[in-house]
Amino acid sequence: MVETFHIHLQGRVQGVGFRPFVYKLATAANIKGWVCNSSDGVHIRINSTYADAKTVLDACLHQKPDLAVITDSTLEEVAHEEFKSFQIRESQNGDVEISISPDFSMCTTCLGELNDDSNHRYGYPFITCTNCGPRYSIMKSLPYDRPNTSMDEFEMCDECSAEYNNPLDRRYYSQTNSCGTCGINLSFFDNKEVFSKDLKYTEILSLATEKLKNDFIVAVKGIGGFLLLCDANSEAAITQLRSRKHRPTKPFAVLFPSIEAVEGIFDMSAEEKNALQGAVSPIVLLSQKDRDRQLPPLVAPGLDRIGVMVPYAPVLAILSAQFGGPLIATSANLSGAPIVYEGDESRLFELADFVLSNNRPILFPQDDSVMQFSSQSRKGLILRRSRGLAPSVFATISDTEHKGDVLALGAEMKGAFGLSLQSNTYVSQYLGNLGHYENQVKYQEVLEGFMRLVKADPTEIIIDKHPGYFSNQFGKRLSEERQIPVKEVQHHEAHFAAVLAENKLLDSDRVLGVIWDGTGLGDDGKSWGGEFFDYSDHSFERIAHLSYFKNLANDRMAIDNRLCALSLAGTELSHELLDDFEESEWSFYTKSLLQPTMQTSSMGRVFDAVAFMAGLSKQNSYEGQAAMLLEQQAKDYLTKSANIRSYEFAFKGDDLCIRPAIEEMLFERKVGKSALIGARFHLTLVEMVREVALNGAYKLLAFSGGVFQNGLLVDLLIERLGMDFELYFHRELSSNDENIAFGQLAHAHYINSKRNINLKSAEQCV
Repeated sequence: MVETFHIHLQGRVQGVGFRPFVYKLATAANIKGWVCNSSDGVHIRINSTYADAKTVLDACLHQKPDLAVITDSTLEEVAHEEFKSFQIRESQNGDVEISISPDFSMCTTCLGELNDDSNHRYGYPFITCTNCGPRYSIMKSLPYDRPNTSMDEFEMCDECSAEYNNPLDRRYYSQTNSCGTCGINLSFFDNKEVFSKDLKYTEILSLATEKLKNDFIVAVKGIGGFLLLCDANSEAAITQLRSRKHRPTKPFAVLFPSIEAVEGIFDMSAEEKNALQGAVSPIVLLSQKDRDRQLPPLVAPGLDRIGVMVPYAPVLAILSAQFGGPLIATSANLSGAPIVYEGDESRLFELADFVLSNNRPILFPQDDSVMQFSSQSRKGLILRRSRGLAPSVFATISDTEHKGDVLALGAEMKGAFGLSLQSNTYVSQYLGNLGHYENQVKYQEVLEGFMRLVKADPTEIIIDKHPGYFSNQFGKRLSEERQIPVKEVQHHEAHFAAVLAENKLLDSDRVLGVIWDGTGLGDDGKSWGGEFFDYSDHSFERIAHLSYFKNLANDRMAIDNRLCALSLAGTELSHELLDDFEESEWSFYTKSLLQPTMQTSSMGRVFDAVAFMAGLSKQNSYEGQAAMLLEQQAKDYLTKSANIRSYEFAFKGDDLCIRPAIEEMLFERKVGKSALIGARFHLTLVEMVREVALNGAYKLLAFSGGVFQNGLLVDLLIERLGMDFELYFHRELSSNDENIAFGQLAHAHYINSKRNINLKSAEQCV
């Protein structure tokens, strides 16, 4: 019997071609009704039998467009209506939020048209369709319709309008639809002259390419902000770029014109290839395979892996194809500052010789996303979650009693905020180190814009416990201004809650959390970072941690790896490091070892210390440098050698003492076996996890914190523990502090307010 049924779909279902998909599905089955976007997702109403309605729902769930993500669905019978055809209705506004689609890479069909000289969009540097192009970066308001984007000022020509209004066309309701007749303008200039007047797209892009071939640096406006491009084979251009960005050694990403060009220089797995040319098209870390064809060492000093990307925007595709070789492609910013994306473009001339811009406004700036795949397990590890991945959307994290919107402000080093609303939970893009004032300003601007976008009205704010963090101070100020409560969540508990929530483990009976990172204020006032937690009955308990060691010279210790080694060596072994310090330094720092100071259990600082003892890095010129070098050394050694044993350590009570390991490392350093240290250290970390897990009879192990961006460590854990335990890592979020806001939201709703944290002050082991 034909009745009327209503289907409601939530998640990432707008701006991904969902309505045309439903239209084709319904018309092919001769089903009558309608589909429309609303502020709470996609609604479908049809005349059919229950069996046919269920078939439509199943098709929506299992045959949906590739870019769609469905977080919830319902099917119900409603009051009968009679429909004469199937229609796509205009979007309906409402009072609740909908999913926001990230910006997508140019699809292969558009790339084909871009290079087809018989197509009217041939060479048009802003070609898009329903399956690709900007979304989040151009949104003014919701739902995602052209008048609500920064494309509203571009009136479509007759040909584009016909495509836009044809339900069977690939560009039906493609909100970014445009062409060379009605579309976006390019401009090319330096700090004295505009060169693009009266020039065609092809002429402007050829002029920019010519400058690149002559060792100039060109700033190019991409989807989320400006990129700095220069010849990746020119040491002179790279040296100039490093000088201008104040970036002496941090690696640069490299843009290649095609996946075939990448294959000519790099080893690449199927997973890496798919990621590079997929809808996200992030920067992917790859290893070069032929020494005779390697890029200059200046691209990534001391590292054997390089961040590689292929064109994700048509303007980049044209430039890189015309250039014909690899280009450095890095965010247009001074080191540590936010990406330049809109406004006073004269700022770019501190960095670039020329600027290639356009008149489509960017409303939400984003850097490029970065990821890598571990060598053995091929697990994808997100290192920076931004363009193409953000904002992340999850089903609402909420207990049954919670009502209202909740805002979580994250941490400090990897700024990102989270919002839990009625039907979705969002996590913003990476917003930089909030210790920098310019990033603080950008963070607030993006947050305010995002809250307007989703019409959020928070009834609660969640912050990190560290009173020195900008996010903590800003949250308290916001709480006072809005007269709403603010709640503090301990940093590592937020990490643990994030990986539990992402893997849907919040209702599990018992999980061991291994939370390793650089720093986070602990409940005992010390700096934590090498932690083990128990999760059971919706409660956390800190059950073990690295032995505390002294945080010498405060923040200086995160830069000077010698200090990390000196602190871990302690007074008894400090003499082994005498020759590594100037006399005045030695006098000052050895006296500091005897003074009361902040103590830490930071695994990040242990990595720095071990890298120094392994002969790799005295100082970090960028975050994670020592750890990356140590991972590389260990991987190389383990590839060539078998039967390597781990170091000794002591586990007593809640204290994991690595003093025996430090003593062995110092000995190996003295006798010329430094190259062995990285490999043994990584194996020791695995055995530490095994020891704690067996001691507590755990079966489920969850990992979070920046240390687990280490692909070798993840592989070793999977290889050596995967048969005996169930291992859980982050999947859609980075393991670093970008996940803190998500964890704060999960913690606020699922973890009992009466926590049973073990605050016993473990003594330094001897």
